[in-house]
Formats: sequence, structure tokens, C-alpha cells
Amino acid sequence: MEQSMLYRVFKKFDAFFDLISKICAVFCGTLVIGLALMIFAGVINRTFIGWIWLFVEEWGSLALIPMSYLAFGYALRRGKHFKMDLVFKMFSPRNKSILLIFAAVFSLFCLVYMIQFSYARLDHILVRGITSTGPMRTPLAPFATAMLIGVCLFTADMFCFLVNKVIELKTKGGHDAT
Repeated sequence: MEQSMLYRVFKKFDAFFDLISKICAVFCGTLVIGLALMIFAGVINRTFIGWIWLFVEEWGSLALIPMSYLAFGYALRRGKHFKMDLVFKMFSPRNKSILLIFAAVFSLFCLVYMIQFSYARLDHILVRGITSTGPMRTPLAPFATAMLIGVCLFTADMFCFLVNKVIELKTKGGHDAT
């Protein structure tokens, strides 16, 4: 009884963060479209009018921060991350699951460090009022905030991945390892 209630609570937690990762993916997709339009407009403006928009390169570079960090959890949940599985394919399904569990535990330790680093970076930027070095002098706090939020969400997604792999290993014996 207690285990099934804990399982239901975890599934709600997992579903919540799945929804959050989908929302972040939509936001990142919107940023990609906006960035492409901004670069296109900048090229057209420079080619036909002769003006150079200084913000295009600066904001285009800065947009990569939220586009990257907020998409990590979505990529993990959908299996869209970069894989090198030459050796991994040789393992049995059970051993694949065990290896994925160890990788997820190691990743969680790294992500906790990254949360601490991201928080310290955000604090440093906020205290000093740091802006970009480009001509627009864009405040960096929103981008550092996106980094911190992205790492926190990725940590939650990695935790859900870990728990799901442990459940899979216990119930199915690891026959569906990916």
C-alpha cells in the first residue's frame, strides 16, 4: 500500500516535470525561430540598406544560453541527446540498465555541482550588475537565471530518469534499456 502511494506520487512528480520540459522545448523552439528571423532581417538590412544592426550578433550569441540549458531535460526525456553506444550495444539489457543507473547517479552529482556554480554565477552577476561586453551592454542576469533554472530542471529530469530506470530494472529485469 505504502509503495503504491509513493509510486503514484512519483508518477505525478514525473508528469509535472515532463510538462515543464515540453513547455521549455516550446520556448526554445520559439527562440530558435525568433533568432533565425532576427539574423535574416539583419542580413537583409545590411545587404540592401547598408546598416549594421549591432544587437543581432550579441543577442544571437546570448540566446544560445537559454536555448541550450532549457532544452537539456527535454532531450533526456525524449532520448534526443548525443549517444556514443558502440560499446554499450554489446551489453545485455540488464547490464545496460545498470550502466544507465550508474551514469545517472554520476550525472546527478555533477548536476548538483552545476547548480551551486550556476547560483554563484547568478549571484555574482546580480551583485555586480554585470552586462555583456558587446555594444548593447545587455544585462546578463536573465541569461544566468535561465542557466540556473535549466540546470535545476535538468536535475529533476535526471532524478526522474534514474528512478524510472530503477523501477524498470526491478519490474522488468532491465529488458527495455535504451
